[in-house]
Amino acid sequence: AGIHPSKVKQGKLFLRDILKPVDREYVFKKICKKDTKYVYMDFEILNRENEPVFIHCTAKNREKSSLCRLVFADVSKSREKREKLKQQATAANSLIDLVAGGICIFRVTPEMHFDALYMNDACCRMFGTTKESYRKREYRLDELIHSKDKTIVFQAIGTAMATGEGLNLEYRVMTHRNEFMWCSCSAAVQKYEADGSPVFQAVFTDITRIKQAEQKADAANEKLINLLENLTGAMFFASLEKPFEADYISGDFVRLLGYSRDEFEQRFDNDLGKLADSCTQLADEIKKQVSKGGKAEITYTIHAKGARAVPVRDTRKLVTQQDGTKTLICELEELSN
Repeated sequence: AGIHPSKVKQGKLFLRDILKPVDREYVFKKICKKDTKYVYMDFEILNRENEPVFIHCTAKNREKSSLCRLVFADVSKSREKREKLKQQATAANSLIDLVAGGICIFRVTPEMHFDALYMNDACCRMFGTTKESYRKREYRLDELIHSKDKTIVFQAIGTAMATGEGLNLEYRVMTHRNEFMWCSCSAAVQKYEADGSPVFQAVFTDITRIKQAEQKADAANEKLINLLENLTGAMFFASLEKPFEADYISGDFVRLLGYSRDEFEQRFDNDLGKLADSCTQLADEIKKQVSKGGKAEITYTIHAKGARAVPVRDTRKLVTQQDGTKTLICELEELSN
């Protein structure tokens, strides 16, 4: 208050005089409130230099008396620190909003509800919502998870809560436009609240286009396998570097060898060279012919199932795929003894 204790003893300190004028009515209303034992309030007083000092005050009314004991605490520095932290948080949030990926902080309740505590602009755009919506608790994050993916998400969250380790997931999120997007989510427990509820910090990335490309590639792969299965001829694909490691084999190829697809993979690692003599020399000859004209034709004997010696003519052609990689299309023709 900026007054010497001796002046206080002389009765020269009056609360009204040191209170900031705008706070006087508020403080006296609080003090005169007799229906509670303690009163807590924040206000400003003016010191000797007429400078404001921010005070946190606890007031206790004495029973059957008009006296009130006030305990003052100067929290000016705490207030300044809080304001600085608030400014820093505002600046940090502005920077986070510039991040292209979705950043989200959410709390997991005992009922396994995901309550969003913070979402940056990118995350709001991804989920088709607004900051105002999650602040008003108009929806929960767990409500946006695609019904087919909820089980894996809940299991991953439960495991992270039990072990403290982070999680990396790919799942579908429903937007408010009745559509869904694929997202990649990396999350970890940031802290635990007083009731034990974990608070997760997560980064979301929209991978819808990647998933669509993967689905197209899977569909094309399935079509290729079906095509090879129904083609006439013992055909397979191989790389120029490893010309006997078969990739995609036809039904006639399986029938020629006598081994099932699983047997060929498990016993021979899809390596036709393990069923032929002098495969190293044969591979060198294939590379030599292909390097000259993009084609190759050689003959050799395959040791098929049941110790059958099957002489074959191996015809190959080098083709360039859409992604620029090169592969060999190979066809085996059984020769009569």
